[in-house]
Parts: sequence; C-alpha cells; structure tokens
Amino acid sequence: MMPLAMASPGEEVRLLEIRGGRNLRKRLADLGLNVDTAFRVITNDNSGGPLILAVKEDARVAVGRGMAHKMMVEPV
Repeated sequence: MMPLAMASPGEEVRLLEIRGGRNLRKRLADLGLNVDTAFRVITNDNSGGPLILAVKEDARVAVGRGMAHKMMVEPV
C-alpha cells in the first residue's frame, strides 16, 4: 500500500483507503473515486501539479497533490 502521489504514470492502481475526513470522501465520491475503484495514472510529474487519472475509459479526473497523499492505493 502506498499513497497515490507515489504511483508512476501509466500504472493501474486500486483505491484501498482514504485517509481524510468526510468532505474529502464526498469530494472523491463525486469524482467517481470510491474505495475498491481501479483507475490508471495518466500524469504524475512530481513537480507539485495535479495528477491526471483515467477513472473510466472516457473520463479523466485531476486530483491535487494534497488529496493524492491521502489516497492509499495498490498496483493492480
């Protein structure tokens, strides 16, 4: 298990845990990111910008670096 912020571009991961409060969980759920959701990391350049995720084949989501550190994932 690792924070999403450490995932490499192109890596497919599964969300295991959200280490945040109710507001963060709701925000992620609104974006389609729930526990047990699998998605692919499109962009993670480690320069402080957001991560771009492919949640479904046709949906892209931007997640801030602070949120990405609170999302625990595992490689699929």
